[in-house]
Amino acid sequence: MRQLFPALRVCDTTDVYADLVFDSADREVWMNVVTTLDGRTAIDNKSHGIGSATDHVLMRQIRAGADAVLFGAGTIRQECVSPGVPAVLRAARIAANRRPQPLSVVLGGRDGVDLRGRLARSSPDDLVVFLPHEADPAPLNDHATVYRAESGRPDPVDVVHILHERHKVRRLLIEGGPSIYTAFLQCGLVDQIFWTVAPKVSADASAADMLAGTAYGGPPSGALLQTIFEHEGELYLRYRLPKR
Repeated sequence: MRQLFPALRVCDTTDVYADLVFDSADREVWMNVVTTLDGRTAIDNKSHGIGSATDHVLMRQIRAGADAVLFGAGTIRQECVSPGVPAVLRAARIAANRRPQPLSVVLGGRDGVDLRGRLARSSPDDLVVFLPHEADPAPLNDHATVYRAESGRPDPVDVVHILHERHKVRRLLIEGGPSIYTAFLQCGLVDQIFWTVAPKVSADASAADMLAGTAYGGPPSGALLQTIFEHEGELYLRYRLPKR
């Protein structure tokens, strides 16, 4: 593992995002995404195979610094989502007076939420689900704390507010999918982007991009590059975005 910016040095993977667990920064929203060189976020409808084992280690380091990890309903349908962190990072969270595992959060669509894998064994203390107004919350009540929008779809601003006020979430990590990234970016809620660029080319024009959903007419936002790390041709970029 090498750091390329802001300094040039050889380092261990445990050094890359170790500051996040103990960082005392107030309310932030983070976005973690992995793409191919040609900008695709999925191969055969899954993102898991894009990044390397090193990327997966760093993803868990980022999770370890978050109070909650948010997924869209589409992501948990397509992926085998296991939003926790391993024992060594649980110990670091406990030492930092944090709950052992981040809170899991799902942003549901019109068809509700199909809980799978570990999420299907969740309890209302471990999982929060936000649903559109027309969705039926009853099937989820045994597994999650459920909030239904007053009208239409859940508003990202309301999601962040509810998680902070009712669940003490100061740092929210978003792990997909593209429409969720888009909604939070368009609301100006994202403070940091952690972006892995894998040395792979999809060449599939139909595969998912980083963003999806509604068009946005606002001006582009600048971003400040924080760090660049590299391992076997894979790049790990960290940017900070200005608040709008």
